[in-house]
Amino acid sequence: MQGRYRLVTTTEQNLLDKAYSKLTGIPSIVLMENAGKALAEAVLSIDTAAQTAVFDCLIFAGKGQNGGDGYVAARHLKSEGLKVAVVDVSSGAEHRGDAAVNVAAWLELGGETIRDFTKVPTDSVPVIIDAIFGSGFTADRKLDYDTVRAFALMSELQRSGATVIACDVPSGMLADTGQVISLTLKADLTLSFGRVKLGLITHPGCLYSGEVWLETLGMDDDFVYNQLQGDPAYLLDSGLAAALDLQLAEDAHKGDNGKALLIGGSENMPGAMLLSIEACARSGAGYTMVRAPEEIIPLLTEAIPSALYSAIPEGESRKRDLPGPFDGIAIGMGASDASWIVKALKSLIPNEKRLLIDADGLNALAEMPEADELLQERLEKGLEPLVLTPHPGEFERLAPELADLLQQDRVGAARGLARKKEVIVVLKGMATVIAFPDGSVFVNESGNSGMAKAGSGDVLSGMIAGNMAVLQDSYKAVLVSVYLHGLAADIALAEHDDPRFLLPEDILANISNARQTL
Repeated sequence: MQGRYRLVTTTEQNLLDKAYSKLTGIPSIVLMENAGKALAEAVLSIDTAAQTAVFDCLIFAGKGQNGGDGYVAARHLKSEGLKVAVVDVSSGAEHRGDAAVNVAAWLELGGETIRDFTKVPTDSVPVIIDAIFGSGFTADRKLDYDTVRAFALMSELQRSGATVIACDVPSGMLADTGQVISLTLKADLTLSFGRVKLGLITHPGCLYSGEVWLETLGMDDDFVYNQLQGDPAYLLDSGLAAALDLQLAEDAHKGDNGKALLIGGSENMPGAMLLSIEACARSGAGYTMVRAPEEIIPLLTEAIPSALYSAIPEGESRKRDLPGPFDGIAIGMGASDASWIVKALKSLIPNEKRLLIDADGLNALAEMPEADELLQERLEKGLEPLVLTPHPGEFERLAPELADLLQQDRVGAARGLARKKEVIVVLKGMATVIAFPDGSVFVNESGNSGMAKAGSGDVLSGMIAGNMAVLQDSYKAVLVSVYLHGLAADIALAEHDDPRFLLPEDILANISNARQTL
């Protein structure tokens, strides 16, 4: 897997830059020229003609290579007739390398540079470029007074209506994790160079990056794929989801569409199973089979008569064989702390080809001393990796040793658990992270804050089980389901406008619409 789906760290982008220059003979200053020109083109895409201002664009440029990109952009904007000035945020430090060349070029052309911050206009500037810090920014960097003042000026201009374009990453963002300092501005648009930086897509960086554009600088897909080693990260978007999904044959019958089993529910939480059952069926499973506590089966049957139901056996001595084999099983939704969960997990984990554990099933798994042995047995039998779908609280119970990392690096934490346990981890939340046992990760771009309600996860579990049955592949089922889950919520939000009005039932109602858009 390669191409525009690949997300990169700072180290990986530096490697790509050096390898590209070495391979092509094109010096780094040409890459800076192309980056700055693309930045100028982004500014030119914004209509400023009807606005009266002292400047059409102000560029806040630091002392590093990011600032150099800003000076290149200034030169190109000046050549297009725009009124542009560079606000020098170098704090008197000497520019070096390619950046120094472009600072000198700007001055030789008579470009205006503002060093006295009291001369910066703080209203009626249509566009500002944030080029103070780039992808090399680190959290321990100390900011001097002038830099802090520059951030304050950008913030004031933004409040006055300026469109903010970030150069590669918003200043103060950690490009690998998306963590930001308190001064970081929320960009309207971020233009990323080479490949999109991982921190722009993962949470919390996605809250600050705005719309993300990519300028490849001439680095094509094959080049990127051949150069980068190690654990890859990818963007999960509509193109990737569509490539993984399956178009059903016109003459398909229910046997072709697979058999899914959902296990869960309790007297206090029957709704969780209702959501999962409908989501599974609407995802295309030929058979949606349900095992639930006997007391809630009448309620479930009345609500969704098309599913096939059986009761969970109660008591240590009672056992009821599952009517398998199954193409996908999900367990734990709405199960509460029922005693049968541990017994079921001990049987399912080492034996079922495709298995998802959610909600109360995850809590039970976290307390099982034999969990690692069961996972090892599963691995030795060659079964597909177990799928775990934790929210952050459940994640910390499963992997308390990764709790601190989770707060700083969601991708790193999910990858750590997936690799350690050799499972597929679906770390829920904004920009859901999917981590595979081989170290590869995917960050989902669909979804919205209206999904932050009890029941949304039950819908996702049902969708994954249904797609396991249809696609016959846990990896594909997880990726397709996570993207469609978020997309269905986005379609629902377009109808409601206010995310607070969104219900899990709205996601259910739009699963079909979401799939049709792929």
